[in-house]
Amino acid sequence: MKIEDLLRKEVKLLKPYLPSKSIEDVRKNLGLPDVVNLSSNESALGPSDVVKEALQAELKNIHRYPDSSSRQLREDLACQYGINTDMLITTNGGDELLYLLGSCFISLGDELVMGEYGFATYQSVAELCGGRIITVPLNNGHLDLEDMVGKVTEKTKIIFLCNPHNPNGTIFSHHQLEQFLSKIPISPIIVLDEAYFDFVESNDFPDSIKLIREDNHHIITLRTFSKIGGMAGLRIGFGIAKKELIDCLKKVQPPYSVNRLAQVAARAFLVDVDYRKRLLQNNRHGKEFLYRQFNRLNLSYIATEANFIFVDLKEDADLVCGKLIEDGVIVRSGKIWGCNSYIRVTIGSEKQNQQLIRALEKIL
Repeated sequence: MKIEDLLRKEVKLLKPYLPSKSIEDVRKNLGLPDVVNLSSNESALGPSDVVKEALQAELKNIHRYPDSSSRQLREDLACQYGINTDMLITTNGGDELLYLLGSCFISLGDELVMGEYGFATYQSVAELCGGRIITVPLNNGHLDLEDMVGKVTEKTKIIFLCNPHNPNGTIFSHHQLEQFLSKIPISPIIVLDEAYFDFVESNDFPDSIKLIREDNHHIITLRTFSKIGGMAGLRIGFGIAKKELIDCLKKVQPPYSVNRLAQVAARAFLVDVDYRKRLLQNNRHGKEFLYRQFNRLNLSYIATEANFIFVDLKEDADLVCGKLIEDGVIVRSGKIWGCNSYIRVTIGSEKQNQQLIRALEKIL
């Protein structure tokens, strides 16, 4: 008997996640000394010096297991957000939080509602647990909350709301979310995926913690240190919800899933106000620069509230991505979302943004 014959039928149907090419692979394969990765929405500034110092000091303790409850980090987060520690769960990146939700709540035949595109892990979690994804088309690049209301049935177990939306970078407002909640039953779990919320400049962005406290729905917000904290390689995120929901997730979370170094790095980042300020300033200036250059090149794009921009090249995205790689610039092709002429570009440093524009000028 082949090993494939022993697989669960749900696993047989899963499609593996396809990450972008790494800087190391491009350097090795093409022999390029100067390669920039503008495909994964990582921090344009690299890691914080404060974080690096904290990690160096903690290396002497890596022979010891981490605190399985991340108590000190949860206390720091609770203080920052003005909530109780029992409303927090730390996870091995945002992905683990999504898999915990699936393990806890999704059964065979359950329906999960999400907007078009969205994070690939939503689909993977649903399929692995035997659930069925109901996808709602976007409305002019935005999540169509009104249309999503009509897709909620008695079978709906989870609703994924990615805000800011990936790959478009668009948001819905607090008022729109309140209207949405007022029109759906209280039974489904509402996942507010706010992985990029730190970069939002709009004053209309939802106050998810206020809604968690005051609304009767089962709401959980997902956040991460990967983008704003410059520590994507350490894999650490967290969820905020009412204690009852958090307690359910803790039942299925593996022990020690958040490693010791990740916890220390996250705590160090929370006090590094200067790093956060510089990263957000870089993002704002980089966004303005790229908008100007895209306008000059007659390229249309979607105004973003994140640290990436979705750009329409009016040409085959995979073809352009291949040519950009030859010039040492890695971006994300929109074909994985069915947008055949779009690329998603991470807002990089000033030098990286200029390198991207020079490469696009040559190609287009």
